[in-house]
Amino acid sequence: MDFSDVPVRRASHKVDKAARSSRSGSPVATTSALPPADGTDPFGTQALPPSASGSGSGFKNSLRSGARRQRTNSSSSRTMERLFIPPNYENNHLVTSPVSSRHGNVPIQRLVSNASITSGYGRESITSSSLLSRFEDSAALAAAASQDTTPLRRYVRYMARERKGTRDLMIIGIVAAGWVRWAVGTSGWSGKGVGPKFGDFEAQRHWIELTSHLPYDQWYFYDLQYWGLDYPPLSGWLSLWCGQLASYFPALEPGFALYTSRGAEAQPLPSFMRLTVLLCDSLVYFPAVLFFLSRRLKGSGRGTRTRSISQLSVIFQPALILIDHGHFQYNNVMLGLSAAAFALLSTNLPNPDGPGFGYNIANKRSSVSAATVPEATSNTSVKSVKRRLTNLSRRLSYDYVLAAILFSMSLGFKQMALYYAPAVFAIMLGRCWGLAAHVGFDRGLALFSGLAIFTTLTFVIMFHPWLTSPEQFLQVIHRIFPLARGIFEDKVANIWCFLSVLPVVPRPLRPKELFSVQALARLSMVTTVLVIIPGCVQLFWAGAETVRVEMEVDEVQQRKGKALLNGLDGQTKPHFAASIKAPSSYDGASVMGAVLQTPIKTPRHRGSMSTTSATPMKHSSTNNANPGNRSLLPQQPKQQASICPSPAARILPYALLSTSMAFFLFGFQVHEKSILLPLLPLTLLMCAKGDSWGGGEAKIDWEWAVLGNNVATFSLWPLLKKDGVGLQYALMLFFWNWVIGHRPFSELLAGRQTFVGWFGGLVHVAMVGLHLLEIGLPHILSQSSLEKLLARYPDLFPVLNVILCTPVFGLIWLWALKRQLEVGFAVGLGTFGLLSGGGGEGVSAGHRGTKDVSRLSPTPITTSIPTPKVHRAPPVTPAS
Repeated sequence: MDFSDVPVRRASHKVDKAARSSRSGSPVATTSALPPADGTDPFGTQALPPSASGSGSGFKNSLRSGARRQRTNSSSSRTMERLFIPPNYENNHLVTSPVSSRHGNVPIQRLVSNASITSGYGRESITSSSLLSRFEDSAALAAAASQDTTPLRRYVRYMARERKGTRDLMIIGIVAAGWVRWAVGTSGWSGKGVGPKFGDFEAQRHWIELTSHLPYDQWYFYDLQYWGLDYPPLSGWLSLWCGQLASYFPALEPGFALYTSRGAEAQPLPSFMRLTVLLCDSLVYFPAVLFFLSRRLKGSGRGTRTRSISQLSVIFQPALILIDHGHFQYNNVMLGLSAAAFALLSTNLPNPDGPGFGYNIANKRSSVSAATVPEATSNTSVKSVKRRLTNLSRRLSYDYVLAAILFSMSLGFKQMALYYAPAVFAIMLGRCWGLAAHVGFDRGLALFSGLAIFTTLTFVIMFHPWLTSPEQFLQVIHRIFPLARGIFEDKVANIWCFLSVLPVVPRPLRPKELFSVQALARLSMVTTVLVIIPGCVQLFWAGAETVRVEMEVDEVQQRKGKALLNGLDGQTKPHFAASIKAPSSYDGASVMGAVLQTPIKTPRHRGSMSTTSATPMKHSSTNNANPGNRSLLPQQPKQQASICPSPAARILPYALLSTSMAFFLFGFQVHEKSILLPLLPLTLLMCAKGDSWGGGEAKIDWEWAVLGNNVATFSLWPLLKKDGVGLQYALMLFFWNWVIGHRPFSELLAGRQTFVGWFGGLVHVAMVGLHLLEIGLPHILSQSSLEKLLARYPDLFPVLNVILCTPVFGLIWLWALKRQLEVGFAVGLGTFGLLSGGGGEGVSAGHRGTKDVSRLSPTPITTSIPTPKVHRAPPVTPAS
């Protein structure tokens, strides 16, 4: 039965204009309990437009009043505040849930019925019992979304209410991030006033000095005892460019004079150096991370607000700001180039209706007739399919080649980017393998050759001044990889330092006592390779499987397009799978919206959603008075990629995190600042607090990311304290956690605790306790007792820092491996991608469509897709 014209009576104390509009016969939107289409909209639905109520301003005010009432309720049992009951239908409940949309918190109406729900496009039998669990999940999502709002969320909502676009929002955010960086830069820096070698600030200044005055062949030979250049050539090129920029300002000339400028710290030199780091942020780091997050979150169907919150959370990351703008370095260039490469590797499944992928059914809907259908369907010949597949593989191959160039530049800037190299190599090689296996050997070989050629050319261009003789080249390699420095520097929170300072490990059994430097280098290399193999093997297979899924999505679209066209002339009835898996709340849309991308709006209400998809529906009819005379042909869709991330893109951030963290924990020659490398993919996993995307997995990722960032910043405390950046350290940690809404101690008092919340709360208690102990110990002990204690244990607090942080980093590494395997199973890769042909049983060509598309779902949420009905106008009898 159809309730679209049933008068609606509100069961609360006051009737608003929306209810009066419904009582007058205006249609009521019916939507499905499908995964969200927006990160801040748990139900994935859209707000009723002003036209639905008859009064735009009044309706908007009523919605805002409802939103204000809803924000006072944090319990999930009170999220469904207003109940509408259609008269004479006691078994049907139309529930209104205030959720977040682009217009703010608005009530969204939802129909749950024991009877059949009839839309304008067919009948779908949905019972309240079958939707009970899904309805409860929706209530939980609404409760999560209505949690205490964070300052960042309030800012984004305010900008939305003021009708400010994403561009204005991000411009203000980037300006604020630049101001915060400049404020941190007003502190001290590494080695300030501490001769004779000072610190990293002097090293960077000295490299600008030598590159500006010496020829290339002396860069890696000049005065190696005083901050000899030990980074790859692109770092030297950046120093040269900074020197050329400084040459335009005469006041800076004494600060970069050859030899006589050593130890220079007078203004305006520090301000100029700080400005160069800020320029690198603006030109490299900001665009790269925003590009990655936009590609990842928008590709997954996330909303504008969620993307904005995630982007602002990342650009205010405290650890990188404190190291680059406090301690002073240029890590932002390496991390920015790497993030840009990761973004290009994060591909979505293709939209076959897009440009270059064959004909578009929607483009032909005005000219399709019974006479032209056979000709239209014949266009999908073998030749057309091959051309479409070739275009697809070629376009994505270009992305991979450009990613290889950017990642090579990252390696050419700082050798620590090697932490990411195994994962990047695995996904690229996997795609080459997949193209060779599923498209053609020539396509796989072409991509492999392209990657090899452009990577080699990139390194040749960067190293060309030192390729004139073996001596020059070997000197560069020796300076970049100095094995004589030892397995770690200072007190770094990795396994080797942890075992060397752990009190329960006897001194003769500590690594530095048991092995020589060369033996430790070999041991660390073997250990690192062993622990990264599982993740890299799965990522390799994910790259290969991505190619196969891309090809099969194209075949599914082609087959369904034929069905729609054939249905117009009565040859065949349009057929869709009766039961397929929806692509999970992680992807945020149904299979229909994710793969087909056919936006259509309902005839009764343009703002409602289809009962079978999170994609808006639109009808096409020449006779609106006759609801049966409607066409199923979709309106011309927006030419875009599918909102389904590829299997490789789904697991790539976790693989990068597990690989880089393994290098940090088990690698050779690790510095405490190296924690910035695993922090990049970990931070890029952040979305928004309380985000229930993917059945709550996005919320767990967010909590692990915040914990990792806070512990990583704490692990840098001994270095930052030495540099005089203590005040900035405390303010940045407090500011960042406050802005994103993280309250680390709340989980210890909560009734229902997650492991990461409980564990993170204890870790934060320990961190605060160590800081209080360090501050209070001089006031507790007498001067003589304190001197004796520090004489016996000179590195007492750095050692306690290592003992606390190393287990946390180890647990994050294990969690990253676990999440990578879970997501791999969800997309059908099997155990490391090695079972059942890489994630599934063999599927025949005739059944490949529904089975393989369902494998894209990381969460087994099953929904029934109705069989669409094609309504045809009665034949017109020609007049005699």
